[in-house]
Amino acid sequence: MRIRSILTAVVTLLVIAGGLYYFYGYRHRDISADFNTAKEYTEDAATTSAVKSALALNKQLSSFDIHVDSTNNPGMSGNDVTLTGQVPAEDDKRVAEEIARSTKGVANVVNNLEVVPKAQAANPEKQYVPDLEIRAAVLQSILNNPSLKTQQIKVDVYNGEVRLSGSVQSSTQKADAESAARAIANVRDVDSNALAVTRVGEGES
Repeated sequence: MRIRSILTAVVTLLVIAGGLYYFYGYRHRDISADFNTAKEYTEDAATTSAVKSALALNKQLSSFDIHVDSTNNPGMSGNDVTLTGQVPAEDDKRVAEEIARSTKGVANVVNNLEVVPKAQAANPEKQYVPDLEIRAAVLQSILNNPSLKTQQIKVDVYNGEVRLSGSVQSSTQKADAESAARAIANVRDVDSNALAVTRVGEGES
């Protein structure tokens, strides 16, 4: 009986000791540390959201799936932001970094965006309106050119890439049509392979 009483007392003491350790070691740990952790998490999320919003408002980048990750930088008055994903041009990569750097709460930017010329828009619907604007501007530029406005030139735009089709009377007119398209803002590339030269009338010399 005496041994059983001793064992019971030991077990009881262990349970009490464990409870006290949990209560004081976990429940009453430094509250300021928990507060700082929660604050850092909130600031990281806010910075991530701010950068994503800024990228979404940029017509050049809004349709691409650019991932944003923010981490607290104790030595700086702001967060470190890392950009990942794919964009079709070096200029897109540069603009994305500039937007991130200029966003409030960002101390440093790690630009890991990969430049892939054939990268497609993640959300084609978001690109639809800019493409319509580009198409309208290219058509207007062609109409403003006396040597082109009477030609049968069709303009299609997808993801900032202009495709010219139809026909012109000379290679000079074809070159002028390409130049008119390339001069429009946000045009990424011009494909005129489907624009035929008929060599009719004044044609080529």
